[in-house]
Parts: sequence; structure tokens; C-alpha cells
Amino acid sequence: MNESFWIIDQLVQQGVTHFCIAPGSRSTPLVVAATEHPKATTLVHFDERGLGFYALGFGKGAKRPAAVIVTSGTAVGNLLPSVMEAFHSSTPLLILTADRPPELHDCGANQTCEQVKPFTSFVRWQANLPPSLNERYFRSIATQAIDYATKNHPGPVQLNCQFRERLYASTHPQPQGAPVPHFPTRLIPSPIQTDAARGIILLGAIPASPLPILDLARRLKWPVFADILSNARNHPSLEQIRHFDTLLNQNSPSPDFVLHLGERMTAKEALDYPIDLHVSSYPFFQDPMRCLATRIQCDIESFCAQFTAKTDPSWLPLWQSLDHTAHDTLTRALQNNTPFTEALFLHQLSQKIPPDNAVFLSNGMQIRNADKFLFPKSCNGFFGNRGLSGIDGNIATAVGIANGLNSPLVAILGDQTCLHDLNSLALLGKTKHPVTLIISNNFGGGIFSHLPIAAWPFFETHVAAAHPWSFENAAKMFGVPYRRFPDLAFDASSVIELVTARETNHRFLQELIHRPLA
Repeated sequence: MNESFWIIDQLVQQGVTHFCIAPGSRSTPLVVAATEHPKATTLVHFDERGLGFYALGFGKGAKRPAAVIVTSGTAVGNLLPSVMEAFHSSTPLLILTADRPPELHDCGANQTCEQVKPFTSFVRWQANLPPSLNERYFRSIATQAIDYATKNHPGPVQLNCQFRERLYASTHPQPQGAPVPHFPTRLIPSPIQTDAARGIILLGAIPASPLPILDLARRLKWPVFADILSNARNHPSLEQIRHFDTLLNQNSPSPDFVLHLGERMTAKEALDYPIDLHVSSYPFFQDPMRCLATRIQCDIESFCAQFTAKTDPSWLPLWQSLDHTAHDTLTRALQNNTPFTEALFLHQLSQKIPPDNAVFLSNGMQIRNADKFLFPKSCNGFFGNRGLSGIDGNIATAVGIANGLNSPLVAILGDQTCLHDLNSLALLGKTKHPVTLIISNNFGGGIFSHLPIAAWPFFETHVAAAHPWSFENAAKMFGVPYRRFPDLAFDASSVIELVTARETNHRFLQELIHRPLA
């Protein structure tokens, strides 16, 4: 038990105070240490996969890791999807896996398997801890784990903790430790310049404020194509071209320099641009066209302060004029849009989201349509799981973000995404702030209908996975208030009404029924 206290206490001293627990026996020492620590908070969930995604969401919202505690065996394997997403989205996450001691391996002991490097290359670092050693070792290894999870390039870290029985004994309070100071490296680039004057800035998701990038665009008078997850649309500026994806499908003006800052763009149209320079604070390449000219890994704010280029006074007004025309055209088309579509819903919802609410967008058509049509006057940030763009664990991630960010949240999700994560509806009862799930249900994988395979005779059953289900009974099972909006009864004011009714309940599930697959 001492070893578990030293691990948990040192994590707490280093700033990890939120522990996510799945039921199990071998993990008992860690569970007791976390639950009884006076500075720790705990959350319990029966599904390890959902628990991992909840912790991932907490890391996205809080900008610091939560720790997941699971028992041995398949419980560990259930964490792989969330670990993969954390790795590719550079989200801090700490995994504490309980294990049998060495003498119980390779002898038929129950619930025992190889747990060294179970996440292969999807962790920043992992360590296999012995059943017992001195206090200095366990405190040092916990400090090292936090360093790998949070500094320079955040991501998931695993500590595999071997425990011998007996797994529980009454303990007396032990003296707490002290934090070890750590200083993050700030990568400062050399000054970069170009003679280009008709440049554009692609702005993907970034770990910090977009304001330095918007200041750079203002100085250069270059248009900015900002992804929804960059959060730039929370800072309106004349340089942001809202409907760039529509314009890029037309005969748009050709730039002489393309600067990509941050991570991958959601809009496929932007991915087709040959990139002259990609700048990111993370080591991941963003070059799906395999045509990148130059790449710099450095602090983006420092890069923006030093980057220089020329300015063509006619370049930005040209894009602004095209954007204004595209906006008028799209608005007229949406207003005349019947039957109800998700695009119309997001367009109407833009003016209804309370400014203190964060917004989570699931993968598939939800984040793509939001990228095109969702422009709130203000919100507390946009979030998504775009590291690997999976549909698993999205409900759990949204709840984790709300608790980590300490903010109300609206999650806009697809029907297959929700079917994949129904267990996580139980987490809605453990939120400190209102969380509203808006399920856009077209009874199948709508995104696939945009692909050539949609003409295949077996498309509905074998690709779109068409289904007959709505979510009223699932909401009832988990005690979640539910409202259903059929096609012609839709009104954005009604949908968002429950979001602001915080005195009524902390959680809601609202289902929009629209355009079933043909």
C-alpha cells in the first residue's frame, strides 16, 4: 500500500488531481490511495473504454492530465482507442494499469497477460514498476511520467504497477511529498522571411490562443482560412475568410505562398493546397499531399513575431469580396432549404449558443458541417477528437471536456457516434455543469453518402449501416431528460431552450430526426 500512496501522492504534488477509476480487484491499492488522498478527486465509470475517453476529454479541457486507474487483463486493452487519440491529438493523459507480480505470469494465473508496452508506439513513454522498492524510486518515476505527459509534446504515458496480495489493509495517514519543479522548453525559431505578397494562412487546431496568428495576418494583410477547432472564430477579424472551403471549389485566386500553422484542417479543400511552410509546436507532419516545401517545429507565437513577408494591397479585399458573395448565396440557399438538413440546423443554432458554453463536435458530417455553417457570436471554445477522427468515445470525451474546462457544454453528435458510446450516457449524471447532447439522427452513416460507393446496391446495409433506432429509450434507461424534434417541427430556439434552463437539470439529450438515408 505504501508504494501506491507514493505514486498517487507524487502525481498530486505534480498537479494531477483528477483520478478516473474503473472497478477491479488488482487495482485496489491505487484506488484506495486516490480516493483517500485529501487533494484528489475521483470519478468512477464501469466501462474502461468510455473512462479512457472521459479522461482524454478532461485533458483537452483542463490542459493537464487526468489519471486513469484500471485493473489487469482486458481492462487495459479497452483503453487503446483513447490512448491512440491522445497520442495523435497531443493530449496529456496518464494511464495507471494494475498488474500481477512477475511470479504470477506465464503460469495460468487468472486475468494475467503481458502488459508491458500494450499500447505499442502510442505512448510518449511507459514504465513497468516493480512490486516493491524504496519511496524515492516511486516518487521519481511518477514525476518522470508527468514530465513525459505534459512537457514539449504532450501525450499519453503508461505506468504498469505490479501488486502482490494483500491488496487492501487499513492505513494511517502518511506525510505528503513536494512537487519537483519543471521548466518547459520554448523552441524559438530563427527569423523567416519571404518575398511573397499574395499569401494565405491555413490555421488548424493549435494548443494556445490564435491571437498571435491573427495579428500576423493583420500585419501582412493576408487572408486566413481558419479551421473551427483553431477557435479563431471566437476572435472575429477582417482577415478571416469564413467560406473559404466553398471558394476553393470555384476558380479562386492563386496564392504565391501558403503558410500552414497548427494541425490538420477539417476542410478537405484546404488539404489540396501545396504547402510552402508548415509551422507547429508538435513534431507531427501535416502533409497528406506529400508536397510540403519546408517545415519548422517551434513555438508558434515566437514564429509569428519574427516572420516577415510582403503585402499586396489588392489581395485581401479580393478574398473579402468573394467571401461576402459566398455568404449571401449560402444564406439564401439555407433559408430556402427544405426538407430540414443539418446545415440549416447549424446555421440557425449559431445565434443561440450561450457564450459561456463550449461546443464539442463529433466526427463525420457534424464537424464538417459545423466548419462550414456554425459561427456563434461567442462560445467557450470548440473541441473534437481529430487526432484519428474516430467515432468511438465521443460522449465520454464531451463530458470530460465539460468537467476539465469547468464549463457548460453543447455536444453535436451523429447517430452512429452515439450508438457506439451508449454506455457513456451514464457519465452525464457526473457533470458539474450542464451538458446537452444534440443527436443528429439520419438513421445511418450520412457521410458515406457523399462517396461514389453510395451508388452500390448494398450501400445502405453494408456501408451506411442503416438502422431503425432512435434514442428515447436509451435516455430513459440512463435517466437523461429527452426531447425529440421531427423534421418539420424543428426550431433552433426550441432546441437550445434546455441548454439555458440550468435550474432544471444538468443534462439533456435532444434528438433531431432528419433526412433518413434513401
